[in-house]
Amino acid sequence: MHLPKLPSQDEGFTLFEVLISILIVSIFLAVAMQALLLATIFKVRAEQRNEAATWIQKDLEFVKNQAKEYEIDTFPYSNKCNATTSADGFAAGLLHGILGTPMSPPPSAPSTTTSVSKTLGGKSFTLTRTAIYDTPTYAYKLLQLTYNVTPADGGSPIATLSTEVIPDASLKCP
Repeated sequence: MHLPKLPSQDEGFTLFEVLISILIVSIFLAVAMQALLLATIFKVRAEQRNEAATWIQKDLEFVKNQAKEYEIDTFPYSNKCNATTSADGFAAGLLHGILGTPMSPPPSAPSTTTSVSKTLGGKSFTLTRTAIYDTPTYAYKLLQLTYNVTPADGGSPIATLSTEVIPDASLKCP
C-alpha cells in the first residue's frame, strides 16, 4: 500500500524574516558601537583628569619642599616673624624662592599667577597656579595656592585644587 505524499512545505526562512533579523542585528551593533565609543571617551577623560591631578600634586610637593627648607637655619628665629607688610612676610619670601626671583624690589601685587603648558592624553592643557601672600590675619606667614588645569583652547577646568602652605621656619616665631 502506497500512501500519497503530502504536499511538502518549503523549509527555511522567508525573505521577510531574514530582513527583520538583519535589522535587529544592525540595531544591536549600532547600540554596542555607541557604548564602546562612549566608554573610550570616558576613559580618555579619566586619564586626563588623573594626569592633571598628578601634575598638580607634583607642583604642590615642590612647593611644600620649598616651604620646609625656607629659612629653616635661622636662629633663634627669622626677622620675618615681625613682618608688618605682605612683602616682608614669610609667604612673599617663600613665593620668591619658588619662582626664583629676588626679594627686592618688593612685589607690585600681593598675588602671582604662573602658567605651564603640557599635553595630557593627546590634548594640550595649561596648569595655572595662583599664589596669594597678603594675609595679615596670619602675620603674612600663609601662602594661599589655587591650581587649575584647563584646556589650552579654553573651557572649564578638568582639575582644581585650593590649599594653604605655611613655611616651617614660621613655626619657630615667638
